[in-house]
Amino acid sequence: MTGVVNLETRQAIQQFLDGNFTSLESLGLVEELLKEEERTHAQLEREVEEACDAAKTVSAEATNIANSVHEQAMGLIDVHSQLVESAGNESSWEFRDGTEVMELVSALAAELQKHQKLRQAKQYIDAFIAVKQISEQAERSLERDGQGVLSAYGSAVALLSNEQEEPGATISSAQHLHEYAKETVREIWTSAERAASDKQSESLHKMGWPGRVEPSAADLQQFGSSFAVLAGLDRIARDAYDILERNGIAQHSRDEAPLALQHMARQVDIRMRYHFESARGTSRADRPEWWLGQILGMVRSLVPLLELHVQRLHDGSGLGELDVRNEFIRLVLPIVQRKLVRDRPAYIDNGLVVAQVVRELNEFERTLQEVYFYDGAGVLDDLLRDDDVFGAWVDAERSAAMEAYVEDSAQPDAFVQLYEDSMVDADHPKPSRIAHRAVQLVVGIADRYAAVPSCMRRLQMLSTAQFPVMIALIEDVEMQLDEFSRVSLAFLRDATDGTTSATQSPIVVRLQRLATWYQTAWYVEDAVRDWNDQAMYVDMWAAVCRHAAGSADPRDWRDSCDDWDESDRRVLDDTDGSVDDKWLDGGIWERTVTTLNGLKQRALQLMVQAVCKDVVGQLRAFRKKSSWASQGFDTDISPELSSLLPELAQLVGLLSSLLPFVAAVHVLRSLAAEIDTFVVDRVATAHSFNACGGQQLAIDVDCIERILLSSASGSALRTSSGRVLAKAVECTRVLACPLDDSEQVGDMALALYEWGPVILDKAADDAEAAALVRKLGICHLGVGQVRQLVRCRVDFIASYDNQSA
Repeated sequence: MTGVVNLETRQAIQQFLDGNFTSLESLGLVEELLKEEERTHAQLEREVEEACDAAKTVSAEATNIANSVHEQAMGLIDVHSQLVESAGNESSWEFRDGTEVMELVSALAAELQKHQKLRQAKQYIDAFIAVKQISEQAERSLERDGQGVLSAYGSAVALLSNEQEEPGATISSAQHLHEYAKETVREIWTSAERAASDKQSESLHKMGWPGRVEPSAADLQQFGSSFAVLAGLDRIARDAYDILERNGIAQHSRDEAPLALQHMARQVDIRMRYHFESARGTSRADRPEWWLGQILGMVRSLVPLLELHVQRLHDGSGLGELDVRNEFIRLVLPIVQRKLVRDRPAYIDNGLVVAQVVRELNEFERTLQEVYFYDGAGVLDDLLRDDDVFGAWVDAERSAAMEAYVEDSAQPDAFVQLYEDSMVDADHPKPSRIAHRAVQLVVGIADRYAAVPSCMRRLQMLSTAQFPVMIALIEDVEMQLDEFSRVSLAFLRDATDGTTSATQSPIVVRLQRLATWYQTAWYVEDAVRDWNDQAMYVDMWAAVCRHAAGSADPRDWRDSCDDWDESDRRVLDDTDGSVDDKWLDGGIWERTVTTLNGLKQRALQLMVQAVCKDVVGQLRAFRKKSSWASQGFDTDISPELSSLLPELAQLVGLLSSLLPFVAAVHVLRSLAAEIDTFVVDRVATAHSFNACGGQQLAIDVDCIERILLSSASGSALRTSSGRVLAKAVECTRVLACPLDDSEQVGDMALALYEWGPVILDKAADDAEAAALVRKLGICHLGVGQVRQLVRCRVDFIASYDNQSA
């Protein structure tokens, strides 16, 4: 369809409106203007009638003259024939000289030339009369007889066709008459098409369109009549296309849609231009749902008519097979395309509008395909091929997302836990406000470009708009962890930031901060892992692997993303292409997952260091205890642990509430190992003990162990021996071991006097000493450590040295 509305008609209408309606008050002159136009129209009709009468009179006079000339010519021809016959029969004709012969020949030649001119004049007049009669027939049949119009148009085209077959014919030899014939063909076509299309539009309105179409029998009859005229014009123009094209008046190509469907689509176009391509308030680029919904509504109201009636009319028109519903939708889509081109500057100025247009356009095309079974090309892909429009969208998405992220990350509560502990159990991540916001931003961008059909465009959006948000979050968490490592960890109990309260120690506040960063990384990592398994991102990863084609690491796809061109698009968008299987287990977010997991582990390790450093720092008094060789012991814990144990219990409970089970177990195991090593190296092997001191140490170690086991994850801390502080417990067994059988042996199989000399004997075999240690049930301490502990038993070592001396 070349143009839905004639440009000259539209300009004339615009000039009329601009000239007569310059203000709201001028609308009151509508009735007066209508009356004036009616008077003008009536005057023009009278003039046309007078001109037609004059033309008929002239035509009649020309016909009479032509007939008279024809009769005279025929008489001359008869005379000429008689002369020729006489000359043939009378061989005895004699002339006095040759002058009389030449005069006769000259006279005959002049008469013959005159006859030829008269014959041509008659042919010219006959052809002119034939064209005029065809034009008058078309004019008479225009309003009442559609078949008469078609007959006139066919006759006019046949005149041109005959002239093409007979190059010497009158019309082709007379330029003015030839132009007159072509102009007549054009006028008949234009008049017939306009009258039939007007009747078709009138019948559509009577049926209720653009609202719900409810046709009556009379409406359908009127529609069918106009459809038949348009189909007839279409058929004649297609059959005579070559003739019309050679004459420069081809009005309808063989590949164009049927005229009737074109004019039905033109009705959609008129309303579209009026409401959405004008200065009216409804013409807004940021409201694509308005005009797409309007077009869809008009299509919806026409589809029943197309399926039930128009399809039947077309099948009987002789124009070939065609799905009229599908063809009608195809004719409507250029209207959508034109609107998109018109709004293009607005899209470039405000890229976020493109997201809304893409969403609505995708829904529009999906409805056409799924509800109305349209199987042709859409316009969404063409819109997204525009680099300027898509670039404006990408830039707007990135700018808006980063602006929102920077604004939220600057808030004091950016890394504050979003939900209360009671709302989320320990085995699920508890997001900080900034983590939740970052995930929302990335998901929002993905939701907006999910409708994009091109995988290359999706990857460009991912690289340019989504990844920067994740990178910004990762950098913020890294910065927080770096700052904590540099300052807070170095001055764990001295550094304060004003956030500690009377009921919270500095270590509790810092553990909460570390836990927030851990939970931030954990929450985002879980979200990214979920994205990696979503169909959209799986397709994008497959496209990247397909593009790499085994020659490069597909995880480096972002390095060349900005240089992709049409050849790259064909590979990336080719869903049937082969993919290297060795990379399919990865994912488009694989490196982000790895980075976030690294941050999580780093936060966890800092938590281990902070807890261990704090607990070990509070164990200094316990390490500096003056004497472990008292003559008796109290069943209570050592006073040096009185301040540590409540805080240790608080830390253990805090870790279980801040961290998931596995992470809490990891921290508590590291803390238990640190305490275990500290007791062995700084207490048990660094002081002098007797049996009573060893028993006191056993009470202290047991108390610490019970606190560690009191957490929800305490059962997972036990070693193979069933103890948490396995080395420390074995130290207390050695240090509390009775000297001889006269004392209570306890859980040791032998008294110290029985096995101590063997351990201290330098000449003893190491294997024998090791076997003895294992026999005593000591599995975690080496022979050297046991020997060192025995030497710390001052009550045993004094008598052993005397015996050795």
